[in-house]
Amino acid sequence: MKELILFTVTDIRNMLKKGNVWYLRHYERYFDKVYVVYILGNGQKPITNGNTTLVTLGTGNRIKNLFLAPYRLYRFARKIKQASYLTADPLFLWWTSFFLKRLFGAKIFFMPVSMPEEIYKFSKKSFSGVPLWLERVFLRLSIMAADNIIVTRNDNAFIEYFSSIKYARNKVRVVDMIVEEMPTEEFYQSLDQETIRPPINERILLYVGRLHREKMVDDIIKAFACVQKRVLNAKLRIIGDGVERKNLEDMAIKLGIKDKVDFLGPKPNSELVRYYKSADVFVSPLTGSSLRESALCKLPVVAYKLAWVAGFLVHEKNSLLVASGDIEGLAEQIIRVLEDKELAKNLSETLYQYALERWHVSKIEAGLEQTFAAS
Repeated sequence: MKELILFTVTDIRNMLKKGNVWYLRHYERYFDKVYVVYILGNGQKPITNGNTTLVTLGTGNRIKNLFLAPYRLYRFARKIKQASYLTADPLFLWWTSFFLKRLFGAKIFFMPVSMPEEIYKFSKKSFSGVPLWLERVFLRLSIMAADNIIVTRNDNAFIEYFSSIKYARNKVRVVDMIVEEMPTEEFYQSLDQETIRPPINERILLYVGRLHREKMVDDIIKAFACVQKRVLNAKLRIIGDGVERKNLEDMAIKLGIKDKVDFLGPKPNSELVRYYKSADVFVSPLTGSSLRESALCKLPVVAYKLAWVAGFLVHEKNSLLVASGDIEGLAEQIIRVLEDKELAKNLSETLYQYALERWHVSKIEAGLEQTFAAS
């Protein structure tokens, strides 16, 4: 029996709030059993869907949870006779996998889904709350502890970054896709159903994702304040939740656009397609899965030009890109999409064709085979 243990330094409750946690069931296409192990949290009972089980090892206190993580993860893994070990955590991999590597001789697959150094440029803060210099040390230790670094073929920024690191370049394994890029089964099923946008007089801007500082959702609200002065029937919909929600709501009030910004909270994946297909433009300062979902729904994209999107977003060809932090530029490109129907159609069609080639559900099994078969 092939089993997978995917471990992560997050709280299961936060992941359940996001609504898209069950994309992890895609691993069932290769593994007989999948265990997703959350290091943080507070005594949540295991949750099973199909052959995938979500487990939390946390008991409340964050520091205690991190300190005991290597032993708790090792103790859990002892019950699994034959397993592959996977994590996307770039900061604590070196620590949480300590006993797995030394007592089991486990080989750790590291699948990065973000580039911390890229985000540091804008946030100027660490993710974990420790000093930034120390977090960079953690990042280095994690890369050194990983046995395989999994990146996708078109993510040139990731390939170049890890290939430029002396102690990482020989660990890089380039594959066609990773599960973390793929929407949930519920999303794909909804995508297959014909959705007709009802006639409305509003022009809808859409954001889907966590409301955390590093996501730069405040930039969308500032840009929208400029957009609605020229596109009077424009409206902004924000789907998702997070610690920044209250600050963002206060910002909308301060800018005088409260009535034109809808904070809709998290939505189930089965409902997301309807929101994508009823929007006019998707705005992405820093998003991952939702950007891919919008592409599969033929929604034109306006995004910040960050390193990680360079592999698939091309300005004027399949998207409109502006420098990160350029609020006025972001507003201008949004207005272009809203006012030029031919441009919006060409951008969305081109990106949709790319999305079909890269993120169609048929790509999953081959990608998993590439990742794990030779381990």
